[in-house]
Amino acid sequence: MTNQIEKRLIALKQYPLIEPTLIIAHESGNALNAGKNALENELAFMTQQALKGGAFVSHWVGGGGKIVQLSKTGFVQYGAGSNANAYAYAQVELARTSDPSIFKKDYLAYIWLLKKLANEAGIPRSLNTGKTVKEKGIKTHHWVSTHLGGTNHHDPDDYLASFGISLSQFSFDLADHKKEEPLISNSKNKTHIVKFGDTLWSIARKNQTTVTWLKKLNQLSSDQIQIGTVLLLTENQTSSSSINASLKKRSDNIKQIQRYCGTIVDGVFGPITKRALLCLFQETIHTEIDGIWGPKTATLARNIQLGTSGNDVYAVQAMLFGIGYEVVGIPNQLAGSSTKQAIMLFQKEHQLVCDGIAGKKTLSLLFQ
Repeated sequence: MTNQIEKRLIALKQYPLIEPTLIIAHESGNALNAGKNALENELAFMTQQALKGGAFVSHWVGGGGKIVQLSKTGFVQYGAGSNANAYAYAQVELARTSDPSIFKKDYLAYIWLLKKLANEAGIPRSLNTGKTVKEKGIKTHHWVSTHLGGTNHHDPDDYLASFGISLSQFSFDLADHKKEEPLISNSKNKTHIVKFGDTLWSIARKNQTTVTWLKKLNQLSSDQIQIGTVLLLTENQTSSSSINASLKKRSDNIKQIQRYCGTIVDGVFGPITKRALLCLFQETIHTEIDGIWGPKTATLARNIQLGTSGNDVYAVQAMLFGIGYEVVGIPNQLAGSSTKQAIMLFQKEHQLVCDGIAGKKTLSLLFQ
């Protein structure tokens, strides 16, 4: 993949870093700016703010894979709070879009740029490792908020998840892979050798395809796969079309969820939809409906487990689906084996006890 970086350097003074240990991954967080001019709007706003002494980063990505540099790398940028800025070799913002085809191009460019900057600075391409600025790597703004403080942003987690990209997938795409390409790819006849711990679901998720597609392509009659089996992931030039079909199906399913909970129907799983689902959850358990997970909601929430039914189950299923755990299936108000599997995968990724029961800790993280 070849990318061009357009330089629009802002005329401002930048100070030396204490030490270049971090590359910070952001996204705009502006749900109201997701149209065709989103990138240019963000660039214009940040330029104005920077000239007034406000926040700025080194790079922006958006508009279908465009990359624009606003400030020098290797010098302080003001985008991630006082505790991280002096250690960030580069900070990269991702402009929003509501168009899956635009997101696909943006995500590829975002990954490419983060890799390039990390390589340039001699920083490992590991994501969110460690808890201090001394542990080099690519970090999300959310990681900075959690471990360094000085800021309270949670990006880019939710925005990536709204298009089916989990943090595990993001980490995978940033790392080196000799035999496997990034999740969004137009490669021909791509294959995967089954390793210990692999499931059809995990392989499908890493390659932005579906279990149904993998079974059809490899003529599998069940979900069981053997270690060492070579699975086809793409068939000639059908990869791109299958990805687009998968994204459209996901968007249609999200629209169905949005209609159910009575919110804006746009096919994008973002903060508005998440708030509506939490309101549905709160309505079901008869507590204050404010769209905020707090002590009252936590106290009245019941465990969601195998056999549980109701709109609180629907809300949990829809949240899991929206943030990338599509193994849960289409929400249906009844917690079956697929719901349990999705909860366990969520718990594993968030280092919780993997019992498949969404109790208060699991629900709190899910709805935060």
